[in-house]
Amino acid sequence: MSHQLLLAMLAATTPEAAAMAPAEAQGVTPYLAAFFAEAQPNSAMDMIARIPGFSFDQGDQVRGYGGAAGNVLIDGQRPATKSEGLEDALRRIQASQVERIDIIRGGAPGIDMQGKTVIANVVLRKDKQGQWLFAVASGVFQDGRTTPAVRFEGSQKVGERTFEWSALGFTFVDDGAGSGPGSVVSSTGAVLREGQIDETGGGRGYTLKGGVKTPLLAGRASFNAKLDHEHYAWSLNDFISFPAPGRLQVNDDFFRDEGEVGANWERALGPKLKLEVTGLMQRRYTDFASSFDDGANDGLFTQENEAGETIARAVLRYTISPTWSVEGGGEVAFNYLDSALDYVENGAPVTLPASDVRVEERRGEVFGSTTWRSSPKLSFEAGLKVEVSTIAQSGDTNLEKTLTYLKPRASMTWSPTPTDQFRLRIEREVGQLDFGDFVSSVAFSTGTGTAGNADLEPDKTWVAEATYERKFWKDGALVLTYIHHEITDATDRVPIIGPGFAFDAPGNIGDGVSDNIRIGLTLPLARLGVPGGLLRANGEWSRSEVTDPVTGESRRISGQQPFEGDIRFSQDLPRLKVQWGVDAFLGFEERYYRFDQIETIELGTWVAAYAEYKPRPNLSFRVEMQNLLGRDFTRTREVYAGPRSTAGLDYVDRRPLSFDPFIYFRIRQTFG
Repeated sequence: MSHQLLLAMLAATTPEAAAMAPAEAQGVTPYLAAFFAEAQPNSAMDMIARIPGFSFDQGDQVRGYGGAAGNVLIDGQRPATKSEGLEDALRRIQASQVERIDIIRGGAPGIDMQGKTVIANVVLRKDKQGQWLFAVASGVFQDGRTTPAVRFEGSQKVGERTFEWSALGFTFVDDGAGSGPGSVVSSTGAVLREGQIDETGGGRGYTLKGGVKTPLLAGRASFNAKLDHEHYAWSLNDFISFPAPGRLQVNDDFFRDEGEVGANWERALGPKLKLEVTGLMQRRYTDFASSFDDGANDGLFTQENEAGETIARAVLRYTISPTWSVEGGGEVAFNYLDSALDYVENGAPVTLPASDVRVEERRGEVFGSTTWRSSPKLSFEAGLKVEVSTIAQSGDTNLEKTLTYLKPRASMTWSPTPTDQFRLRIEREVGQLDFGDFVSSVAFSTGTGTAGNADLEPDKTWVAEATYERKFWKDGALVLTYIHHEITDATDRVPIIGPGFAFDAPGNIGDGVSDNIRIGLTLPLARLGVPGGLLRANGEWSRSEVTDPVTGESRRISGQQPFEGDIRFSQDLPRLKVQWGVDAFLGFEERYYRFDQIETIELGTWVAAYAEYKPRPNLSFRVEMQNLLGRDFTRTREVYAGPRSTAGLDYVDRRPLSFDPFIYFRIRQTFG
C-alpha cells in the first residue's frame, strides 16, 4: 500500500460516514440488510465478515459459561450452548432472516458486552415464519479420496413458538498430514537416517441439533440439545532407506461422543430491570488408541476419558437511564475428568506417572459491572469478578487446592469524530488449568512422552490494551491495536526427572511479559478501479520473554507465533450473479521448549481461490480451489543428549511434509 493512499484513507470523511454519526453518538452503528445486498451473503456469518473494522471472535474453549463468550449476540442474547461454535450458529442463520447487525463499541445500556470492547448484535426479522436449508458438498483430492457431506436444517414458527433443527453428516481429510522426506542428522552433520514419510488422516461423523424458543412464566425461554459423534484415524509410514532398509508404522484411532442440553430464560421484571438465567450440561466420552511397530519393537498406548460440565448462571440488569446501566450476577459450575491409560511395549506393561486420574473442579463466581456513556463521544465500563474454585485430584495422586482470584476490569471508548475512535482496556485475566495437563501421554510418531502434573497454578496476567479505529469511504476501516501482558506464574514446560525416568510436564516457570501489535484493514476497491472489489488484511506481531526453567536464559513463550496473518480479496459481480475471490492464510512458525529438545513447527502459506454463482437468491453453486501452492508443513526436533543446560546437541530430526491442492464443491438450496 502506498504512503499517499494511506494518508488519503486517514483523511477521508465521507457523506456515508457522516450519515452514521447520529447512531454512533448512541454507541451503536446499525448495518441494515441492504448494506450487504451486493455481496449476496448466504448466512449471518457471511454478513459479519463484511462489517468494516470488526474482527470476529469465536470465543475461548474454557470451562464455565461467562469466560467462553465470543463477540456476537443474536437478538441481544448469547446462544445457551458451548459445544456448538459461535461461527456454526451464525452460519445456520440465513441472510434473509437478518434485519440488521448492530455494532456496539464501548458498551450500551442493557447490552451484555461479554467482557468485550466491541460487540455485534444480529437482529432477526420478526416477519419470517420459517426457512429450510439443504446442502451437499465434497472435496476431491488428488489421491482419490473424497469428503462428501450433507446438511439439512431449518426453523419454523408455530404460533408463538419457534422450532429449530439441524442434521449434518460429514467426512473430512486431515490437511496437517502429508508426505515427504525425513532425515536424522548428528551434531557433526553426519546423516544417521534417511527415509520417506507418508502420513494420512481423516474421519467421519455426524451432528444432530434441536431447539425451541417459547414464552414461559411471563418471559421468553429457549431450550436446545446437541449430539456429536466423530471417528478420526491417522497413520504414519516411515520407509527407512539408510542406514538399512526398514519401516516404522504408527496408527492412531480416536472416537468421540459428546452430548449437551442447555436452557436460557429471560424476563423483564419492570421497565428497567431484566433477569436472565442460563443452565447447561455437557458430557464427553473419548477413546484413543495408538500403536507402533518398527519390525524390532512394538507398543500400544490406550486412553479412555470421560468428562463433564454442569453450569448455572444468573444475571440481573438494571437500566438506570438511557446512558447508564448496571448488572450483577453469579455462576456456579462443576467439572470433572476421569482418565485411564495403559502402555505396553513389546508385550510388557510400562508404568507411567499419572496414568489413572480423576480431576474435579467446583467453581463459583460473582460479578458486577456498570456502563456509563457520559457524552455522545465518551463512554466508560468497569467491572469486578471474584472467582473461588476447588480442584481435587484422586487416583495415582491425591491433591486438593482452593484458589481465589479477583479480576477487575475497566475500559474507555472515545469517539472524537464520526470516523475516529480510541479504545482503552485494563484487565486482570486468570487462566484455567487444563485437566489434560494432569494426565500423562505418549506420542509414538516422535518418540516423546509427557508426564501429568498435579501441582499447577493458573497463570495470572495484567492486560493493557489500546485500539485506534479509523473509518473511511463507505465501508473501509483501519484498526490498530497494541496489547501488553504482565504475566505471573506463566505456564510452559518443566522437567520431571527421577530415578530411571525423565519426562516433560506442563508447569509454572515464573513471571513473563508479552506484547502484541495487530493491524486490520478493510479496503473497498471501487475508487481504485475495481468495482465491487474488497480487500481485507489482518496481521499480528507478537513477542514475549520468560526464563527457561532448564537453561535459566530468556526466551519466547512456547508455542507463540512471531507473526500470523491473512489477506483476502473478493469481488461482487451482481449483474453476473457471481462473487469470486482469493484468500491467503499466511504461514507461521512456532517453537516448543522441552527439557532435552526444541521442537520447531513451520507451516507454509495456504492459498485458496473460489467462485460462487447464485442464479436465484435461494440457490447457489460454489467451487473452491484449495491449497493452490501445496502448503508445506515442517517439523524439526533438535534433540540433546540430556538436559539442554548440561548436554550437547545429539541429533536433528527434520520432517518436511507437503499437502497437495484439492477441489471443493457445494450446492446450497433454501426454502421459505
